[in-house]
Formats: sequence, C-alpha cells, structure tokens
Amino acid sequence: MNIRMKNEKEWSLKEYDHDKAAALAKELGISEFIAKLLVIRGFDNPVSAADFLSPYDYSFCDPFLLQDMDKAVARIKTAIQKGERILIYGDYDVDGISAVSALYLYLHSKGANVCYYIPERLTEGYGLNNCAIDKFAAAKIDLIITVDTGITAFSETEYIKEKGLDIIITDHHECPEVLPQCACAVINPKRRDSLYPFSELAGVGVVFKLICAIDGVENIRSLCEKYLDIVSLGTVADVMPLYGENRRIVTHGLTALNKGEHVGIGALLDCALPDNSGGQRRITASTIGFAIAPRLNAAGRIGNVKHAAELLISNDAERASVIAQELCALNRERQAIENEILTQAIEKLEAEFDFEKDRVIVLCDDNWHQGVIGIVASRITEKYGLPSILVTFSGENGKGSARSIQGFNINDALGACEKNLLKFGGHEIAAGLSLEKSKFEEFRTAINDYARDIITDEMRVMHVSADCEIEACEIDLDHASQLSLLEPYGNMNPAPVFILREAVVSNITPIGMNKHLKLTLTKDGKNYIALYFNKNPDDFGILEGYTVDVAFNLEINEFRGNRSVQMNIRDMKISGDTADYINRQAKDYLRAIATFAVSKENLPDMQAFRSTFVYLRTASKQSGELDIGKAAADISHEFSINVTPCMLNIMFDVFAEMGLVKFERNTLNDIDFTLPDVEGKVNLESSKFLTKLKNSSY
Repeated sequence: MNIRMKNEKEWSLKEYDHDKAAALAKELGISEFIAKLLVIRGFDNPVSAADFLSPYDYSFCDPFLLQDMDKAVARIKTAIQKGERILIYGDYDVDGISAVSALYLYLHSKGANVCYYIPERLTEGYGLNNCAIDKFAAAKIDLIITVDTGITAFSETEYIKEKGLDIIITDHHECPEVLPQCACAVINPKRRDSLYPFSELAGVGVVFKLICAIDGVENIRSLCEKYLDIVSLGTVADVMPLYGENRRIVTHGLTALNKGEHVGIGALLDCALPDNSGGQRRITASTIGFAIAPRLNAAGRIGNVKHAAELLISNDAERASVIAQELCALNRERQAIENEILTQAIEKLEAEFDFEKDRVIVLCDDNWHQGVIGIVASRITEKYGLPSILVTFSGENGKGSARSIQGFNINDALGACEKNLLKFGGHEIAAGLSLEKSKFEEFRTAINDYARDIITDEMRVMHVSADCEIEACEIDLDHASQLSLLEPYGNMNPAPVFILREAVVSNITPIGMNKHLKLTLTKDGKNYIALYFNKNPDDFGILEGYTVDVAFNLEINEFRGNRSVQMNIRDMKISGDTADYINRQAKDYLRAIATFAVSKENLPDMQAFRSTFVYLRTASKQSGELDIGKAAADISHEFSINVTPCMLNIMFDVFAEMGLVKFERNTLNDIDFTLPDVEGKVNLESSKFLTKLKNSSY
C-alpha cells in the first residue's frame, strides 16, 4: 500500500535502447552518458545525432523554398531603389517586437526609407486595424510589411488595397484554407502549399529568412552575426521547438549575445541581472526566458511597447540604459498586478468553482488588467491542473485569455462555444477570446459541458517526465559539463531530468525570503547541494532525516570563479525507510478506525491531546491545511513527546467527535481543518471512539 500525497505528481521514465546508445557512443566518440540522452530524444542513429550535435554550422534551408518569397524580395528591392516609404507592422509580444527590430535594422542598413508600427494591446488589440491603416495612408506609406501577424487579415488587406497601399504578409501562425488575396506576397512556413522543410519558425524566424533572401544566402555568416541575437529572443520567448533551424538560430544567437556587443540587450541584462560575482555572465536560453522576455513583454502588457523596440534598435548606451530601467520598473509593476489578480482569482475560484462537476475554470472581473490575465491564467492552470479562462470586462464587452492542459485543445473548445463569443483564436494550449457580458454565464456552462466528457481525472494529474535514473557518483562536474552538448534547452528539447533514488535529506534551509529551499542531500557518504525553487518550507511536507527520491536537473553553479555541481529539484517523493514508516502508520490508522485495534505506541494520552491542541491553536492560527507527517514531527519536537502520524490522525477523529475540530481529509497525510468556538471544558475521556481504542489497544 502506497499513500499518495496531495497534489503528488506522476513520474514517468523514458525507455531507450541500450545497444543503440552504446553503438552511438562508439561511432561518434562521445560518452555513453550523452549517447543515452540522445537516443532518449529520438536521435538514435549517427546521422541525426551528429546533426543535433552540430548546431554551430550554417546549413540553413533555402529561403526561396518559402512560397511567395521571390515576390516579396522583388517588391522590397523596388521599394528601396525608388525610395518608397516602407512601414513594418508587428505584434506587441517579444516575437513581434524582435521581428520588427530585426527587419528595421536590416532595411535601414540598406538605405530604405523605413519606419515601424506596433499596435497598443489595450486600445487597438492584436493585428491590423482600419484606424491604423488610415494613418498610414495619410502618412503616404507605400508598402506595409507585417511581421508575426496578418495571416487572417482578410478585410484589412482589402482596405489597404482600397487605400492604394501595397502589403506583404509575413507570419507563422496557422493558415486558413484561403489566404488574403490582396497582398503582394504571403510568406508563412505553415502554408498548405509550402515546400519549406521546417514549419516551426517563429515570426522573427520568418523575418530572418526574408532578410537572407534579400541579402543573398552567400552572406549567411555575416547575417547570423548581425541579427540572430535578436532573432533568438523571439524564438525562445514564443516557445518554438528548439530543433532543426530553430536550434541553429538560438545557438548562433546565444553566441552573439554572450559576446555582449548588443547595446540594448546588454543594458537590459545589467539592470535585470546585476553581476556581483566577479565572473562573466553566461547567457542561455533560460536567461532569455526568465530575464529578457518578461521585461520586453512588460512594455506590451502595461507600458509603451515602442520602448521595447527602441531598446533593441538603439546604439546609444545612455538611452538604452534609461529604457532598460523603465522596462525593469514596468516588469516589477506587472508582477505586483499579476499577484493581486492571482489572489483575487483564487478567492473567486474557491467560492464559485465546483471541483466535482466542472472541468474548466472560467472567471471574470471588471477591474482585471487585460495585459496580465494571460499570465495569471497560466499560473492557475499550473496550480489546479485544469484549463482556465480569465475575462476582464469594460462595459458590456470583455476580453479573455485561455490556457489549457495537455490533451485538451482549448481552441477547439472555444470553437464549440463560438455562438457565445464575439471572437476567438489561438492554439491548442493558449487562446484569446472576446464576448458580451450577458453571454458569460452561458459560455461558462457551455465550455464545461463540452469539457466534461473529455477531461479525465488522469489528465488533471501533473506529470514529471524523467530521462533516466542516475547514480550518485555521476553527480559531478564532468557529467554536468557534458550536458552543454545538448543545449540550448527549450520546447521539444528540455533540460534532462534525472532521478536519484533513496537520498537522505540532511539539511533544509529556507532562502529567498522563505520562497525557496536549499537542501543538503546525502547519498553513499557524500553530500550534494540541491535548490528547490518556489517551495515554501511551511508546505514542504518533508523533514530532515527523511529518505527521498529526487527528480532534478543537473547544473553547474559558478560564483566568484568557483564552479560546483548543483541539483535543481523538479519534484521529490518520500521513499525507502521513510515511505515504509509512513505506509505502516497509514495502515495502523486504517486498522484502528476499522477494528479499534491500536498499538500503545499510537494511542494518544492526555498530554498528547493537550500539546496537539495548543499546536493547532497557535501554529496554524486555528484553521488551515495540515501535513500530518510534518505536524506530528513538529509537535514531537516542540513539546518533547512522541506523536506519530497514526496518533495524530486518531486525535483529529477524537477532537471532531467532541466538537473541538472540524476537518476534511484530502489524503491520509493531508487535511483541511478549522477550530470552532467552544464554550466550557470538554472531557476527552468521554469520547466513545477513544474508549473503544483503549479497550482494544495492544
């Protein structure tokens, strides 16, 4: 019998062919450690594995394999030669901002009469709009080039043609069956008639192909050096799969970023990650994801998006520093707004959501910030393991953001409810929508009716997919250094996850204002440092001395010139002797409530009752969620008595019988409780349950 912890994640280990890994190691002259990880990732033959291990070459696909590329190049070259006014129109996310910046820098370097326009998220929304087009016509723009947008802009392209302007569409989103007919060219690797061998380019990746086509593929090396630092930003931020061309784009981009020559990005990193270690800062795809992208996105969410583009275009170090500080301040403001909305959303959810009946969390408010609700929806989905939709209303109309879980296509779900919506669009995991306030409740009912037969309990369980188990002796600098061969990490090429079995937790230290934990794990006589981010010590549920299995990423920590191996924990489970003990305690408790037979070790006396009640009243503020194992250990330590998990479960039953506690069990090791107001003294000796246990104790 295994006792499942609340919100415990399912672990899965990938299978692989050991013989293929050994053969691959011999053929390529690499370690079996790396060969094993390559085979697990599907690169199980020398050709595919060698290609994966060679992301620094320049074997990019021919840009002219993209449909309409020849038409686009011809029209742009004509515009440059004639001095026509070119306007680049982009999206307000990092992909769009970086696409605008890269194309602007390139065309400007060629002497083009070029400007750019990025719509405001709150006032204009996504994509082309007629009001903006009117401005372009009045400004005598001759050619519009869209980046990261435009593939569904049918009426807008017709309006552009009516105004006498030309338009070239470059995009990477899913294509409709019929493309906009009024464009000079429509470049999209997802076109149904596409001959291009790689369809997963970001919007800025499509722009890079356009730049290569205009300049000539013979100049690919210099183009990579000049533009892939910016191109890599949008590719990573838009969570594009990091294989094929994207792997080469990001690899070359990170090389450029680590040279530190880009004025704007350097200023942003100096502000976001001030380097106090005295060493050289190493920029990875993760740096883009957690340090650069959120700050660029903050401009589009709650500030002036043009500042983000200006930062990427600027060569003025002083101006770049000012903008970088503004973006960092905006990001801090965004974080505060996000946390406030998250708190409000969880309160609404706990009050309104039927966890037994409903499968999609749908919440609304009149005061939520439209630019932030998508991030909050992601956090709610991660926390509860369910799709979530957050809507903010302004007057009678509202806009919303949806996030989903694996196996539930949120865009299809919105399509099934389109009669309740004004507009929707997106992908399998994320989408946007708009609707009338009067349709909100009907929409909430409809999408839950749709989801009820699709989302199973199994789909709601969070998963950790591990590459392989690892021995403690392999947790060293040599193996951690070898992992750099697999970088850059990202979508479809995640950092390897390893499992270490039956390590002992020797020390637990809260860090980062109690937001994170630093652990010392002991295995085979050696100690290993492990960090557990976003894990509050109060709800950790694991104590010093516990034996655990650990799922983790293996990394190198560099500080003041010193390099050490570090485990970054993804998940942790009680195992070994500790798991056996907890399972025995659970069995003892189940036997006690079924037969009233209990060992004297697990039978509480009055001192145990008094100490436990004091603990509940003071430590947990008379209500809350309680980890039985941790609470039993805390009470034992605080009051110098022996309280077992079985004993604590029994005491809760006695307290409840006598009206001292109200509680609900989430699992045998996790309960939610409250202490109601009770007048007068209560004689626990009069408990019928306790009396039966005493009479049957052994």
